[in-house]
Amino acid sequence: MTDFQIEKLNTIVVPVKDLDRSTAFYKNVLHIEQGFTDKSMAFFSVGTPEHKITILLHIIDEPEPVEKGIVIEFLVDNVISAVSSLRNRNVEIVQDPTDRPWGVKETVIADPDGYKIWIVETVSGKQGEIKNGYSY
Repeated sequence: MTDFQIEKLNTIVVPVKDLDRSTAFYKNVLHIEQGFTDKSMAFFSVGTPEHKITILLHIIDEPEPVEKGIVIEFLVDNVISAVSSLRNRNVEIVQDPTDRPWGVKETVIADPDGYKIWIVETVSGKQGEIKNGYSY
């Protein structure tokens, strides 16, 4: 019996060095729908409204070895339950649950090789809601 359920692949995080250059590429070259953007990140949406996945460009100065690629983010029904369950299985919790201004509660865990995985839930509990231009 599980204590939480993964509902869908939610976000692919792409660490970038130059946010303006990368944003222009995703928006103007790949023609991906742009949403919420601030000084350190830009959200893009891919897919249909029912099956939307977010691509998040996140600026970093010097990537750690485990961040030299993409980051997987899973949408779950309850982040607190997920963290409790994962702690009981001795999974490393990199970041405790934190409410973010773009409408999610997120935690970050590490897999056995140290790769970071974001586990999020919508703060409102309503999938498909748009917070600051970012669709969940």
